[in-house]
Amino acid sequence: MTDFLLTHCERMLTRKAPGLEHGNSVNRNRVACHLNGEDIGVANRLIGKGYMVRDPARDFGSMRVFVVALAGAKAIGKKLPPAFVLLPAAA
Repeated sequence: MTDFLLTHCERMLTRKAPGLEHGNSVNRNRVACHLNGEDIGVANRLIGKGYMVRDPARDFGSMRVFVVALAGAKAIGKKLPPAFVLLPAAA
């Protein structure tokens, strides 16, 4: 398990996206972060680690939407249902 590679804030944001902040079952795969908020930096670090992917199609106003990648789910010991997997766009 690679959970130890995540800071507390990174682990919490990675758990929040799939809805694990209050339970133990995956019920979504998205989290919105305000451009001027604290979480945007955390989300960008997770993108750099390959644990999150940005979903610009779901952005709204000054909120940026991120989803947990398969590696991020593995890092917190969870498996994403196929319906919640977002593959990065081909470059």
